[in-house]
Amino acid sequence: MGSQEVLRMLRSRWLLIVLVGLLGTVVGLAVAAVRPLEYTAQADVFVTVTSGQSTGDLAQGSTFSQDQARNFAAVVPREVVLQPVIDELGLKTTLADLRKNVEADVPLNTSLITIKATDHDPVLAAKIANSIARHLSEAVRTLSPTVSDVKGAPVRAETIESASVPEKPSAPIVPLFALLGLLAGLVLAIGYLVVVELLVAKVSTVEDIEAITSSSVLASIPRDRKVSKHPIAVTALPLSLRAENIRQVRTALKFLPGKANHIFAMTSSISGEGKSTTSANIAAAFAAEGNSTCLVEADLRRPRMESLLDLTGGPGLSDIIVGQSRIEDTLQTWGPDGLQVILAGTVPPNASELLGSARGQDALAAIAEMFDVTVIDTPPLTAVTDAAIIGRKFGGVVMIVGGGRVHASEVRQAMATLAVADVPIRGVVLNLAKGASTHPYAYSYSERARKRSTVATVLPQGWRPVVRGSVAVVATLAVAVATVLLSTHPVPAQAGTIPPAASATATSTKVAAFIGDSLVQGTADGNLASSLGTALGWKAVNLGRGGTGYTVSAGASACGLDYCPPFPMMVAEAVAATPDVVVVIGGQDDGNTDVSAAALMLFSQLKSALPRAQVIVVAPLGVPGTDADALRSRRAEVKAAAASAGVTYVDAGNPLESRPDLVSGTPARPTKQGYALLSKTIADAIGRQ
Repeated sequence: MGSQEVLRMLRSRWLLIVLVGLLGTVVGLAVAAVRPLEYTAQADVFVTVTSGQSTGDLAQGSTFSQDQARNFAAVVPREVVLQPVIDELGLKTTLADLRKNVEADVPLNTSLITIKATDHDPVLAAKIANSIARHLSEAVRTLSPTVSDVKGAPVRAETIESASVPEKPSAPIVPLFALLGLLAGLVLAIGYLVVVELLVAKVSTVEDIEAITSSSVLASIPRDRKVSKHPIAVTALPLSLRAENIRQVRTALKFLPGKANHIFAMTSSISGEGKSTTSANIAAAFAAEGNSTCLVEADLRRPRMESLLDLTGGPGLSDIIVGQSRIEDTLQTWGPDGLQVILAGTVPPNASELLGSARGQDALAAIAEMFDVTVIDTPPLTAVTDAAIIGRKFGGVVMIVGGGRVHASEVRQAMATLAVADVPIRGVVLNLAKGASTHPYAYSYSERARKRSTVATVLPQGWRPVVRGSVAVVATLAVAVATVLLSTHPVPAQAGTIPPAASATATSTKVAAFIGDSLVQGTADGNLASSLGTALGWKAVNLGRGGTGYTVSAGASACGLDYCPPFPMMVAEAVAATPDVVVVIGGQDDGNTDVSAAALMLFSQLKSALPRAQVIVVAPLGVPGTDADALRSRRAEVKAAAASAGVTYVDAGNPLESRPDLVSGTPARPTKQGYALLSKTIADAIGRQ
């Protein structure tokens, strides 16, 4: 468990840490409240020494008095002083108990003795302090040495300031108890997270995965009681949420960075996480899209594709590697879309050596060359190293994490295996996620869901703040709200291919609300809201605001209004439009700011407030002169946020990047022809989803 991993976990669980810290503070305040009040009274006694009149005598006397003050301060808690105090005041206490509540101190380089007495009764505390001062003075006369040339005691102790009745208690110190409670709560929370969550607890949510690894979570696939009867949901239950989320994984895989973007090695930490079932579903999803697809079973130790897909056993991958069969002879066709499957074949005694050999690598590469997409089902990482061998050859692995099935420590062990072999994790899929419905859409959008939508439509209007201030404040608030919302109300990932909204009929015109920047707001030459709406047959509601983004706001000079909020602050306006579709286009104005949290908040709030609406996120666009590196970063951040929130991400490329002839003005804006090209390109990309 490295420090970076701990920090990621703490960041992902900051709300829990804060809440437990606040709880500790409350407990500290409660403890302080039930403790009896104590009052401290103070009396000051000055020690003097009878000395000569010369300067040397005075100096010596001053030094002697300071020494004597320290000596007599040590006498204060002794019986010679305290017992007379008990007798004088008639205290119902022992000498030992009184001694605990009495303190004597001598300030540095002084002859002053400060006497403090503490009691639950402020009046009695003052009486005790004054009585101690008097009896100390008497003890000084008795204990001081006699000097032949000095009449009386050479050392005197006189009370120069009597104790007054304290008005405020000296204990308990409420801020101290609150601070101790806070620290105890923070230590408890952090200790729990480090010891329990990182070492003992099982991985169940996207947040758990993010606390362990920095790899992108591509999607969450919900638990489904029907999985044993219908393991391949893409073909058996095409309208189920499980099928939709598998298609979302397919879409995410297509846009993964890297050269080997048609070969996907699937693995897991341990057995039982649903790796093979998920691999088969993803392969079926690619085949359903029209791609020539091959599912290769590279788990040569515990193969199960034969029973999972109800195929006939025979020669397979191992037989291809050793040269006993040709690829064409091992292919089996499965399903309505012509998915090709290569089973494991004869189980060899040396699977790792076989897969890691040059013949094994060449065989897999040859298979991949024959198909548009190749999905390789590899063994779990904690058991054997086969997945690492294959992943190193084909640009990395996709991790399948079974929610509630695998411990965090096992995931870390698997990641360590990959790190040692220098194998990147291309993405993570949370399988068996809890809390997501698996009903078809026709049943998911129930009357109860419609009622929740109505409430959400009304409430945000009252919540809309009047925002004035800097961009930094707005961005900070957006990030904070996003984290709180997502920690307390995690949104199950669901998207991919978007079904028709429940409220729309076959003949009705969809209402589309467009959230975006100047490209959406438009100029005299046009705008994306209206042009895209026309291209797709939608009634457009233009909520575009020039100069805005996921984190940045703008004023009159950019958008024509006194204040134009960033995208997350536009949810209420989008809800007010009662749309069937919400389209978000923008992000290029955010510069080098990380928009991940703000984007995730926006997409999650749109899904929550508009459960029947389609949410489409278009990859940030640029014009000639746009910072290419910054734009790539924004695209990656927006894409990851869309995947986490379960909304559709559409990448239409960047059509105007190399077309300076289609932009004009300062800052550069599309011409009529530029808007026409953008609209057509984006509309085509949306239509392909």
